[in-house]
Amino acid sequence: MIQPNINRRALLLGAAGLGLSACATGPFPSDSAAQLPQTQAVLDRWTGEGIIPGVSVGVRVPDGDEVFLQAGHTDFGAARAVDADSLFRIYSMTKPITGAAAALLIEDGRLGLDQPVSDLIPEFSNLTVAIDPTTGLEARPVTRPMTVRHLLTHTSGLTYTITGDNAVQQVYRRAGIFPFTGHLVPAEIDGPRVRNLDEMAARLADIPLMAEPGSAYNYSISLDVLGLVIQRASGMAFPTFVQQRLFDPIGMDDTVWRLRPGDADRLVQVYGFDPETRARLGVVPGVGAADFSSEVTLYAGGAGLISSSRDYLAFLSTLLDDGRARSRTIMRPETARLIRSDILASEIQAWGSGHGFGGWVARPGHRRQGEFGWSGAAGTQGWIDPERNFAATMMIQVFPFQAVPIIAEVRAAIDADLGITRPA
Repeated sequence: MIQPNINRRALLLGAAGLGLSACATGPFPSDSAAQLPQTQAVLDRWTGEGIIPGVSVGVRVPDGDEVFLQAGHTDFGAARAVDADSLFRIYSMTKPITGAAAALLIEDGRLGLDQPVSDLIPEFSNLTVAIDPTTGLEARPVTRPMTVRHLLTHTSGLTYTITGDNAVQQVYRRAGIFPFTGHLVPAEIDGPRVRNLDEMAARLADIPLMAEPGSAYNYSISLDVLGLVIQRASGMAFPTFVQQRLFDPIGMDDTVWRLRPGDADRLVQVYGFDPETRARLGVVPGVGAADFSSEVTLYAGGAGLISSSRDYLAFLSTLLDDGRARSRTIMRPETARLIRSDILASEIQAWGSGHGFGGWVARPGHRRQGEFGWSGAAGTQGWIDPERNFAATMMIQVFPFQAVPIIAEVRAAIDADLGITRPA
């Protein structure tokens, strides 16, 4: 376990939050804090009171400028101040990036939104679905195929070991299907972890689904499976495709699957908290710089990336600006709009609203209507508000998710600084 008092499922489930000391110095405009003073005040208070060591926020404001705010350090007592280039484990914020990669293949005509997954993963040609996963593994054949849309919206019937302990999830654990970096899971509970995407698909093929594809929302490893779809549809390794089509052209130089030599001191330390009392428990083992410097063989499209507020804001800004990253065209405008649109069946809800390409979408009537974004298990968040023409990301490193409720204050402060009022 990460800490005796931390439940491992709550620890990694970075999804529901989208209902969504001194200021550091760095190579940023001197008036950054002045542009968003209420937001800066929130960051200064949370770090100044010693609750978290450091936090970084990036906002693409409506006039097109990028503003970066930061407070604190990479660790308590550390000499290195947090800045826009500090590194954070973004976990599930990897999902929208994987979704965008799939969208590029749809734009290329090499993948279809409603294309059966078995076209690319023939191992999934004879899937079954559990009749009642709460009681056992008795299963029947699926009646409709799993599609790319289902993977993008977590309606594939797949699951996560971190979201429950039913019969299907127990088999996932025994099969070693745990696509996260680091050593968060004790060997006595989980079997040897799968080594790559092909091996993961081969093992999943023999495990019943939790639900009929397209019938229910189940937060899951769907975006990890989508990484293999992208790999096979593109004819190149999944991380290579993402690097060549997204990271390099957007300029996401610090978004990596593995910590590079010399970058350990830029990685912000992760602390565990008691989810009830919010007392700090200490450094979380198994997710340190050494763990994230190890060889990567399972490129987890659902949780595998390290990034910075500068890089992730550049990604969000590309989607907000209809596929353009400054002077470069990354994708067609209609592709960018599709990524951030609601593609979930109207009769299904994801956390009370809709879902786009790997991220949540606020449906009409929600106070954040039209917003697209997602969060990460260690407290990171990123979102786009197309109606109000801004994007933002906040980076912290705490477990479990929402144990430190800074995001609500940051969101409210950004809205206030931008003069945005929302329905109650």
